[in-house]
Amino acid sequence: VFHHHCAGYVETPSEIDKLLSLTDPSLVGLVLDMGHYLFGGGDPLLALKKHKDRIWHIHFKDCHPEIAKKSRDESWDYFKSVAGGVFCELGKGSVDFGAIVKGLHSNKYSGWIVVEQDVLPP
Repeated sequence: VFHHHCAGYVETPSEIDKLLSLTDPSLVGLVLDMGHYLFGGGDPLLALKKHKDRIWHIHFKDCHPEIAKKSRDESWDYFKSVAGGVFCELGKGSVDFGAIVKGLHSNKYSGWIVVEQDVLPP
């Protein structure tokens, strides 16, 4: 299973699409990380639909849209972005977890969901 990650070689939706197009679906699945997908410029709900047959694992992580924009605008590195709160407390960012859960049910997803909280809430 491949976990896309900001500050890695595969982080944007187009890079994830490319990786999946070049790999065998029976051998390589995707960890869909909601926060990293959003921070990488994508819509996690669209990814859930587009890659439903390749998703083998899920990470619930939230992403603060204003901090993500500031991070991009000011060219922050990954560590400054994390320290600045880009991966915020679940429910405080722009990942629509209700819609994601509905999408997972619709896809008949039966795997694990890891809930991630990188930093302590203030």
